[in-house]
Amino acid sequence: MKKILIFFSTGILSFIIYICLSISPIFIGDYTEKINNKDFIVIRHRGASTLAPENTLSSIDAALKFKPDRIEIDVQQTSDGIVILMHDHTLDRTTNGSGLIKEKDYLEISKLDAGSWFSESFKNEKIPTLENVLELIDGKCQLVIEIKKGSEYYPDIEKNILNIITEKGAEKWVIIHSFSYNVLERVHHLNPKTPLQKLFIGNFKFTPYVFSDKAENLNISNYPYIKEYSLNYIFANRSIIEFLKSNGKKVNVWTVNDIEKANELISIGIDGIFTDNPNLLKNDKLTKHTK
Repeated sequence: MKKILIFFSTGILSFIIYICLSISPIFIGDYTEKINNKDFIVIRHRGASTLAPENTLSSIDAALKFKPDRIEIDVQQTSDGIVILMHDHTLDRTTNGSGLIKEKDYLEISKLDAGSWFSESFKNEKIPTLENVLELIDGKCQLVIEIKKGSEYYPDIEKNILNIITEKGAEKWVIIHSFSYNVLERVHHLNPKTPLQKLFIGNFKFTPYVFSDKAENLNISNYPYIKEYSLNYIFANRSIIEFLKSNGKKVNVWTVNDIEKANELISIGIDGIFTDNPNLLKNDKLTKHTK
């Protein structure tokens, strides 16, 4: 019995050390050597999502007042093929409706209230279509469209999105990003000129089997047309930034709402920062606040 306890204790201790080594770069960042990075960009996440309900025209309009470099939105698709703005694939969290979006037609969705959950002052805010947003932005900044689920879930969504972009003459100021390589491959096949960004979570050192999104496993050589990568800011470190930049890629992080953390990330070479709070970053270029 004693030998079994020693065996399990040793195993647990080894696992704890393994995890500590894996995540140490997250908590012990190297910010001693500053990089003079004045060309970074600020991306408003889901519009101005701390000032207005996310992924609505009110949120987009509020974000535009801060003259952003980019605004990011999420899209889903109705049962009749209409591309709408929504982060979740269900209606429950941000509307007075419920159920899967893909099982509802646009007529039903257009009647829902997408603002009251945030504040009574946004009561009866409607769920916008992608066309609505493109018309509102109209080239005032770049628009980053996140495709949450691809054609496996929403038939022809990549094709439908690209058709809308073309119809609205927005090709020069729209970027598409996704966690899915399959989605990005389909978009590239349909229109090779569309700028693409790959979303991923992070780079865990010493964990080649546990986490699949190590920098070495991003397979960037297989996707030369993907020019930007975006990871969770918690896992951003010099190693992954240098790896991507040495391969000619831009590196963005999501989602940062703290000015000090933003400046730390900029100092190690991040190209862009997603933020929920345009009020916090109202001066847009964070280097103005650097110590």
